[in-house]
Amino acid sequence: MTLVQEGEARLEALVTAGRIDPEAAPGWRRASGPPELAPVEECLPGRPELPGGVPAKLLNHLDLRLDPSTSGWFAGHPGGRLEMRGWVRFTDGRDADPLALLQMVDALPPASFELGLASWAPTVELTVYVRGIPAPGWLACVVRGQLWQGGWFDEEAEVWDSAGRLVAQSRQIAGARAAS
Repeated sequence: MTLVQEGEARLEALVTAGRIDPEAAPGWRRASGPPELAPVEECLPGRPELPGGVPAKLLNHLDLRLDPSTSGWFAGHPGGRLEMRGWVRFTDGRDADPLALLQMVDALPPASFELGLASWAPTVELTVYVRGIPAPGWLACVVRGQLWQGGWFDEEAEVWDSAGRLVAQSRQIAGARAAS
């Protein structure tokens, strides 16, 4: 599918669909499991406006809680690594479904914020894998990157449900420019 605006291709999407077997057990998995996060009540609530007045309208619909260990950027003390962790759920109380996971993989602030690059980080490429039907409750999310170079960085995201199951993953390339 291609989105065309003023005669120019602006967005391309490729979708591959299948069926999720809710009873399928992993045949193998890395030993790590869900990310270690501070309890929800100890996390920093997301706000629909970022420092500097930039709107984050997505947070009008999502309840986001950032782990204090990866929210130093918010207080002006970034942690110096490409990592962000937090809890996410809908503000209206409904549980996430497989379609919602497409949004949840990209719900946290960009990992580049923890490098002190707290500005717009446009996605150039995003691939999402829906791995399961999420159990009700908060979703634990972690986003990590390997490299920021030349204004570009990568992110790998994991979304874990309240039952401790990996229900979505993503990989993306995004831009982040240092202030001049």
